[in-house]
Amino acid sequence: MTYIEPEQDPRVREVAAAERSSSIGWIAAAAVAIVAIVAVTFLVVDRNQNTDQQAIAAAQTQAGAAQSAQAAQDASLQAQSASQTASQAQMQAQQTAADRAASDRANAEAAAQRASAASADRSGQDASATAPDSDRAPAPQPAPQ
Repeated sequence: MTYIEPEQDPRVREVAAAERSSSIGWIAAAAVAIVAIVAVTFLVVDRNQNTDQQAIAAAQTQAGAAQSAQAAQDASLQAQSASQTASQAQMQAQQTAADRAASDRANAEAAAQRASAASADRSGQDASATAPDSDRAPAPQPAPQ
């Protein structure tokens, strides 16, 4: 900067030589820029690591949910199978009971027919024992007195 003193002749000018600045300012600016670049790089790298960890956690959660859903589906299929097996066992038990009842009824009817035939046979024997023999002559009857 040039300064002119008012008491001097205006035609004479003083020229001030500019001083050279040192390079410390440039070194400080470069250091700040390097620190800023390192900070930005750290933030970007750290964000990616957090994102990776979050992605891993999300994948683990999804895998757990899928396993839970599969376990629920397996349990449902097992319950359905057990219900079907129980239904079939109940139907077989009912069929067995119906078969036994029919067998018992048939046995009872056969026993009743045998008893009826035996009774008729005995009745026939009793009737023949008390009935007069048609081959023999009738027995004389005592005369009335």
